[in-house]
Amino acid sequence: MAPYAGLDGFDPLGADTSTADTTALSQVFEESKKRDVQNILKSYTGTFDLFSELLQNSLDAVQARSRLSEPGYKPRIWVHVDIPDRMVRVTDNGIGMDEEQFKYCLRPSVSFKKQADLRGHKGVGATFLAYGFSFLRLQSKRPDKALAVVLRQGRQWAEDASGTIPRPKLEAIDFAVAEIAADRSGTSVEVIIGQSPSERPRDLSWLGARTAEQWFDVLRIKTPLGGIYLSSAKFMPSVTVSVRSSDRELSEKTTDRAEYYYPHEIPNLKVKSLGDLSKAADKIPGDSQTKLLKLDAEFKRLHCIYDIWGKDEILHDDSYFYSALSDEQKELIERHNVIIYAAFLHSAKLWSEFNDDVLGLRKGQRIIHGGLQIASDYMAQGELFVIPLTSAIGYQNNSHVIVHFTDGNPDLGRKVFQPELTKLAETLAVRSVNAFRRFLQYVRPDTGSQSITPDREIHEWKRAQEEFRDRHPLTLSVAGSPLALVSKPRQEQDAIALFHELIGSKVLRGFRFFGTSQSDRYDSVFFMNYTEVDNVLYDAKANRLGVNRSFGLPYTMEPKILEYKYEFDSLVADFEKEAKFAKHVDFVVCWSAADQFKERFYLQPLLIGDEGSSRQIFGATHQVFSVGAQEHPAFELLILEDLIDWLQDPAGEEARQKTRYRDS
Repeated sequence: MAPYAGLDGFDPLGADTSTADTTALSQVFEESKKRDVQNILKSYTGTFDLFSELLQNSLDAVQARSRLSEPGYKPRIWVHVDIPDRMVRVTDNGIGMDEEQFKYCLRPSVSFKKQADLRGHKGVGATFLAYGFSFLRLQSKRPDKALAVVLRQGRQWAEDASGTIPRPKLEAIDFAVAEIAADRSGTSVEVIIGQSPSERPRDLSWLGARTAEQWFDVLRIKTPLGGIYLSSAKFMPSVTVSVRSSDRELSEKTTDRAEYYYPHEIPNLKVKSLGDLSKAADKIPGDSQTKLLKLDAEFKRLHCIYDIWGKDEILHDDSYFYSALSDEQKELIERHNVIIYAAFLHSAKLWSEFNDDVLGLRKGQRIIHGGLQIASDYMAQGELFVIPLTSAIGYQNNSHVIVHFTDGNPDLGRKVFQPELTKLAETLAVRSVNAFRRFLQYVRPDTGSQSITPDREIHEWKRAQEEFRDRHPLTLSVAGSPLALVSKPRQEQDAIALFHELIGSKVLRGFRFFGTSQSDRYDSVFFMNYTEVDNVLYDAKANRLGVNRSFGLPYTMEPKILEYKYEFDSLVADFEKEAKFAKHVDFVVCWSAADQFKERFYLQPLLIGDEGSSRQIFGATHQVFSVGAQEHPAFELLILEDLIDWLQDPAGEEARQKTRYRDS
């Protein structure tokens, strides 16, 4: 079909002629448009974002058309990957676009998708495709019109800081899409990659995938092509994947089954669901060893255990999850119809074997592995999170957990969910793994060179500890006795150990603890018990770590909240995410403080001059004030690194702190 003249020279980001601004403000508006595009591009950091956006749009288009109940309509999607020519094209016989949609779909935050249960409706994906790459061919048809354009140098314009590259405009071309030539509607989007250094991916050979079969499996795992239909009817159009390899051989695969590649589907695994395994074991009376002996062979020496929990199962008061959930989290589960899939493999080595032997990809890719995959609206979103286990931490590598939210609404770039949803997903993932741990006796042992590898790992770990001690010794002695911790802390647990050792050696005085927690929002509840015997009052010469002399001794404080961190800035990040709240915290113990806190807090050092005379908690090195609110401190802070340096060299550390904190 001949080019449609109404599109030639059209600027997708330009102002409407009826509202075009001819004043000086026009330049401001132009710069604002570029910033909007740049912000969108920065939000896309994944290698598979290109494929995800193309496939998401096609899936939505064919699903929208399928709802029109056209007689004989069969939804179809074609994916073509041309490795030597660095081209990706996705075509669908979906609903197509009219002229208005075609013109404006590339604008930021413009979406023509009305149905809330479709996959994409933020209006940034098409902008990413147009201005995140250097060549875009967009073609679409409806019964009344066929439209086709090319957009060139979108990425170069977006990255141009000199203003020398003009904003690209559409070039009308002939409509020519063989797959939908005989169909009434559809869309084809073609992108050529690698013409700008910042494009991702730079080439299509990075995976080592050479055939259509390989690419289909990869796209099932990493893109919306692998639909996650755990609690809804499955929508599976016919999908044809064709690939031209580096040696220019063409392969093709057509299937009506485009669903996520769940780990329990890996070939040649002996698999049982957790529910079936639990029911079989419950039928046998006796202890766990008796059950193991009498259970049928099909339930023993398993490679994989998996299960699926729906909203009602999660919220049942005797579920694996219920006791770990707050009221707010229970309400989120109801609102987003949360559903969990989890699989536990007997060995984390199976991920590499799956990559190398089943998928046949380049070694080291591990296209799927242990971790938490957050999903929303039928598709995986973003990369895997580490499952935050606090015990048996190695099991996080054996476990693959998907937590699916209906209408989860991740932010731009398909990867960042609201903090409360991420926290909920982490809680559910931990509980899923703990559920599997109760049945590990039915899983085959992780065989291999276990008699050698763990010994070598332990030896190397010990050597690494010794080398770190040699480079970063902790040499403080108290009353002639050296501290038990011989290396400077390098994680939060080390800081906690050092803090309590200083209490035991009476460098720090008056602390009493109700207890600590690894699972509650805050780490510890404590109080201060000040007595004359403990010598806790501030004295400029004899007791620089003491507290305000206005305390009438003996004095017992009300319960207070203590937070442990290795780095103070990580607590500030928790405040920013509203995982914790500064108004709840009374005292913080950390090893060090960098600089990011300065945007929110000002640190008043208490080891300088007589500043410590206002101290409330014995040994605190700083009072922390919110920026702009200097009347009362938000809480007190003990930076252990500063305290240790001050104990070893008071004058030198005081001079350093005058520069470090007062002049910053």
